[in-house]
Amino acid sequence: MRRLGALPPERRRGAGFVLAVAAAVTGLSGCALLPAAIDADAHAFARGEVAELSRGLYGEGSDTTIEHYAREADEALAEHAWPVLIGYEAYADDESEAAPVGRLEFRVVVPSEGYGTDDHVACFWSEFDLYGVVPDPTASDAAIAHDLDCPPDAQPIDPPVDTDPVHVVPDGAEALVVEVLTGAPANATADDLVAEVTERMPRPTGPYDVAFEPAAVVVDGEIGFAMGSGHSCLLVKRTAAGVEVVHAPSILLEPGELGCRPETALLPADQLQSPH
Repeated sequence: MRRLGALPPERRRGAGFVLAVAAAVTGLSGCALLPAAIDADAHAFARGEVAELSRGLYGEGSDTTIEHYAREADEALAEHAWPVLIGYEAYADDESEAAPVGRLEFRVVVPSEGYGTDDHVACFWSEFDLYGVVPDPTASDAAIAHDLDCPPDAQPIDPPVDTDPVHVVPDGAEALVVEVLTGAPANATADDLVAEVTERMPRPTGPYDVAFEPAAVVVDGEIGFAMGSGHSCLLVKRTAAGVEVVHAPSILLEPGELGCRPETALLPADQLQSPH
């Protein structure tokens, strides 16, 4: 556990006040208010730490799950020395976009630092919807980090493994597409090209990796080929000048822009320049 002095100044405020109260009354005997004062401020400090962590977690829209937030929290905990993730709960599906998808549960231990009191142990839960913490990141600490009775056996947990498919352009795909387009007969159709590339596509290496679906177009004897999306997009074209891998700014290849489409591969070079 990192000691209070190791915290950045803006995060020492709550815990530092605990120590200041304790130091001011260390020499007093029979002061029944000391433990209560320390516990109250330690609890507020712990709540603030959980609220700050929760504010920094973001969803991805319609497919966001509480398991996603658990994984995000596990990564964020590397920057937050005090909270630990002790549980998560998924809520029943709700068609409302504003409905919470679930909650995360945290434990925080604020050490006594030798002032004669026990370490303060506090647990909290925070809810999340499709886009972030509920009600919103601007809410107060108390509205974000809710008190939770600490389970007696609460221990830090590992986040759930992400088994969602990860679409990739496999290593070796570029060389394969160049080879297929170079050897394609003049009368090859788009379906022919896609079928051959798909059949010969290198196997992705990651355990959950899946190759993007390839697409091709034939226009006046020229071939355009594409697979991927945004920053992970392979564009290749065959024209009278030969076969060429086409490079374009990733911002132009996002959905809503030119997109990672076979038609994009056939555009003139001046239409594939960075907009900035």
